[in-house]
Amino acid sequence: LHHSLKDQQAAGGHSLCALCRGVMEGYRVHRYSNGDVYEGYFRAGLRHGRGTLRAANGDVYAGDWVRNEREGVGREEYACGDVYDGTWRNGIKDGRGTYSTASGEMYIGPVRDDEPYGEGLYTFADGESEVSRFEAGDPVGGGVRWSADRRTAWAILDGEVVAECSLPEASAAARRLGLSPPPPAATGLRLSSADSASSCETLPTVASLLSLSSDGAGAAAGSSCSHASDNTAVSDASTAPAAESAAALSPPSKPPP
Repeated sequence: LHHSLKDQQAAGGHSLCALCRGVMEGYRVHRYSNGDVYEGYFRAGLRHGRGTLRAANGDVYAGDWVRNEREGVGREEYACGDVYDGTWRNGIKDGRGTYSTASGEMYIGPVRDDEPYGEGLYTFADGESEVSRFEAGDPVGGGVRWSADRRTAWAILDGEVVAECSLPEASAAARRLGLSPPPPAATGLRLSSADSASSCETLPTVASLLSLSSDGAGAAAGSSCSHASDNTAVSDASTAPAAESAAALSPPSKPPP
């Protein structure tokens, strides 16, 4: 009966008897019946504190837990090659983080309900980058896009290019969104004064676009990677711990005897 109830919890059940809760306290290495392995801290039978879950499907999460849910700061490496490094709330990506895909795309900025949401920086696999507002993973309203070598910039609306603009205006537009322009290419390119002086007749357009919004759908900022849910229970925690550098997370060390 004892092992049967533990297996039921591992399979995704949201209840755990007092007997099972009593044996899952402190630091443990626990293998679930579905093949998942958790190394970290338990409280009352639930993953709680710092820990690493290695799912049978190849996904690996290392970070904070609250009552079986990812909560706080953590890094998830998905079997498909995608990686999310940032804050979580009640088991979903929420707060701020960096999401990179196996194909080479990357988003840095706020997230809500597992999707980019707010002012963020999105870099495409070909090296082009854009700053924009995002809602449910899609760019909305005005923004700016840079070429991979950062020598050319365009005003965008809902993720679509509207017109070419100067580099100074592009930088100013990014700052109006509360963001910094993306760094130069990794080749060490330095923009010359001639580059900075280039301009076009659409300079006022960039600023005006930042105040616009549209119902049209923009380019998706999501990934085709399918992330399977794990054997977690519902958390009643309402706030996430203060953010820290998720990149510095590592599996918890077993406490000394």
